[in-house]
Amino acid sequence: MRRNGKTRIAFTSHTGKVSGAERVLLDNLGGLDRERYEPFVVCPEEGDLRAAVEAENVPCIAAPTLHARFTLNPIRLARYIGSIVKSVSEVRKKILALDPDLIHANSPRAGIVATLATTGTRLPVIWHVHDILPRHPVSVGVRLLGYLSHRTRMIAVSDATAKAFSGRLPFNERMRTVHNGIDLNRFPRKAPGELTLKTKLGIPEESFLVCAVGQICARKGLLELVQAFAQSYASAPRMHIAIVGKVVFAHEKPYEEQLLRYVAQAGIGDRVHFTGEARDAAAVLRGADLLVLNSLEEPFGLVLIEAMASGTPVLAARVGGVPEIVIDGMNGWLVDKGDVDGLAKKLTQLSQSPEELARVAEIAHRTTCPRFSLDQFRQSMHGFYAEFDSRIRVDWNAGSQAALARHGSE
Repeated sequence: MRRNGKTRIAFTSHTGKVSGAERVLLDNLGGLDRERYEPFVVCPEEGDLRAAVEAENVPCIAAPTLHARFTLNPIRLARYIGSIVKSVSEVRKKILALDPDLIHANSPRAGIVATLATTGTRLPVIWHVHDILPRHPVSVGVRLLGYLSHRTRMIAVSDATAKAFSGRLPFNERMRTVHNGIDLNRFPRKAPGELTLKTKLGIPEESFLVCAVGQICARKGLLELVQAFAQSYASAPRMHIAIVGKVVFAHEKPYEEQLLRYVAQAGIGDRVHFTGEARDAAAVLRGADLLVLNSLEEPFGLVLIEAMASGTPVLAARVGGVPEIVIDGMNGWLVDKGDVDGLAKKLTQLSQSPEELARVAEIAHRTTCPRFSLDQFRQSMHGFYAEFDSRIRVDWNAGSQAALARHGSE
């Protein structure tokens, strides 16, 4: 390409806080071919993302924090529009200074800003869709912007996410599913007798430990999970639940308080453990007897693969991209979204079925994990970039030849 012969990719993020989408960005950066691509990241300074990016030896450029959520409240909507306008102005300056060949926006919000910030240019913009786009009037505008700008291409983390984002618009070949993946080496299979988590929690080794791992927020269905546990409390006396995670975004703090109040009022606090964020998620998953992902909506469900790699069976709600990973009764179990009674019955049943747990865990580890490895994810991403790389080289060569022709005629 230009300068050093590499394709310059500017990755943009609307947040500097590290959650699921940002971990995928870091996984992508870690596997990028630096002989072919030169990456930059443009993101807010708040949070841990900047330091994590720089640890990958990738330059990080500061941008304003984008405050924008789905709302019809006119005051909030005006404030969010103001935040978008400010972000567009600042990001445009950064992008023009970086002079990239390609922009990879790590969310639809980042995609909106990047697309508007590069108006009047020919820069291609990839929108990486990590979330299920909700049914909302604002969603219509988001889809239309992505569809009407012919410079955009979409990557969705699951077929369900792609379908929800597309709505009725025919994105067709402009939309592609690239499933997330995990580094299987970071999640070694549990060894017999490994009881680190139970020991840490101070519970008997013969306990049946159920874990929910991830950020504390309403979307994860944690209130419904503890309600189901309250129903199972008497019939499954060996069962304990560990909620492993923390509130990432401030607006979810009241939900955490509601969760704590319910546990206290239901009288189940002796067997419900709030551990906070885990430094070693792999050790947590190896120490659990069952992982539960009871989300009300879930674009993909990376933690399911992490648990399967660790040798821990999974139980999940049948939502979003989860059925693209879990086949009910084969490599895990599915329950209907919001079905507290059904979840309670399944928890009780599984707590008394060690042979069934072992059978399903073995199938998941052997057949499912290889399909969702980090290597598979990176190969798919490299293939996607290579398509852009070819187009960019054609455009660049055409531009160079035109410049030479003009020079020769002078």
